[in-house]
Amino acid sequence: MNTATESSTSSPPSPLPRPGSAFGNIDPFVVRLLIVMSMTFSLLPPGFNWGNTDPQGSYAEGSLIFQMEFGSVFLIGAWLAWRNRGWSLRHVLHLNPMLIAIILYCLLTIVWSPYPVVTLKRSIQLIGLTLVGIAISPPIGGKHQLIRTMLGTLMALMAASFVVSLVLPRIGVDYELGGAWRGILTQKNTLGAISGLCVVLWIKESLGTTFPRSICYFGILFSLFMLVMAKSSTAILVATLGTGIYLLVRRRYLTGEFDGRRLTLTLIVVALVCLHMFYVAQGRLPEWNELFAPFGALFNKSTDLTGRTDIWRLVLLEVQRHPVFGIGYGAFWLGEGSPSQMIINALHWIPLQAHNGYLDILNELGIVGLAIMASVFIFHIVNLVKMTRIDREEAAIHWAMLILILISNLSESEVFRGVLFQNIFFIYSSTAISARLTVHRMEQAETARLAQVNTGAAP
Repeated sequence: MNTATESSTSSPPSPLPRPGSAFGNIDPFVVRLLIVMSMTFSLLPPGFNWGNTDPQGSYAEGSLIFQMEFGSVFLIGAWLAWRNRGWSLRHVLHLNPMLIAIILYCLLTIVWSPYPVVTLKRSIQLIGLTLVGIAISPPIGGKHQLIRTMLGTLMALMAASFVVSLVLPRIGVDYELGGAWRGILTQKNTLGAISGLCVVLWIKESLGTTFPRSICYFGILFSLFMLVMAKSSTAILVATLGTGIYLLVRRRYLTGEFDGRRLTLTLIVVALVCLHMFYVAQGRLPEWNELFAPFGALFNKSTDLTGRTDIWRLVLLEVQRHPVFGIGYGAFWLGEGSPSQMIINALHWIPLQAHNGYLDILNELGIVGLAIMASVFIFHIVNLVKMTRIDREEAAIHWAMLILILISNLSESEVFRGVLFQNIFFIYSSTAISARLTVHRMEQAETARLAQVNTGAAP
């Protein structure tokens, strides 16, 4: 009997792939390809249509080119997951359980959704992204491959946007918004967002040894230039806040066992004291515009968030019709003739989101779905705390991205909203962090086993 063959088929996968194993040389390439494709397709106009979209079109049917784009991503991801099914199964068993729960609940809402086919399609998108996230996770994908491949992808999109804005200003420049650059992306805010993110990522790389400092500094300067040309004050806030969060987390400012909890409690107490003082002085709690006014003045934003609060009030009226279970995943913002018609009539234009991701989840999935969503974030935060003890440098960038996503989701609907950029990154981040923790536990178990064997073999 060939014992080596028997062992390779019956034992679980080793903590790290060995040279010459089933991983081969194709897997790292496929992992990078999947990251590039998913990030690029999420940021470019649907169907590569840089013309004006028809606001009267049907949003329930979708685009054939769009379906082919992400259909190919999901198929390649499924192939890669099956090719490495031992690891894929292990990652599924150790995945964020609430991520699985929210996907299952989205599927369940097909039962009462007014557009069950649309709900099914949107749920399949979440399943596909999760499958791709599992397929590209370590050890199939490198420990730092997600972040660095994403940086390369975003830089390529910015370089193309730079050229298009100069050579084809008809496409790349939005003259109605003061000549702001949008390049090959859908709008100036999208270009500004990825520029601000690249500033943070290049600062991360400048503190490491992978790239020469000169390349990192050029990357920072180019990203800042594109950020300025996009004329997006929100993106400037993202770059500033993201850099601050990253630098704070990567340094061991809080080294004591309970220092993090003390800091959190201190911030909560300070906030409560400020609210109490305001209540004593005014006899009421502060309104939203009073809280937002200082920040709005800083970034030249109105206290009604450019009309967002009008949409919020109308969506809350809709929530009252189905507060517990929601109307159905992805079945509300579908243009004229859809359940959002009453909001269209009130606003006299066609919104496609509530511009608040938490409010959209409450409307589509109800209180049950919102609670599951909160649990997804809580479980991910717990995993990030564990990850910080293993690889603080890598965990810091995931911390920064998570906090930025949570904040931006207050004014834009991104998380659990199909194949949008922030949703893709969050799902990939969640699966990658869970996989890193799984591999780390396996490495520790293997080290302990070898130590025990060596101790027993010692005279």
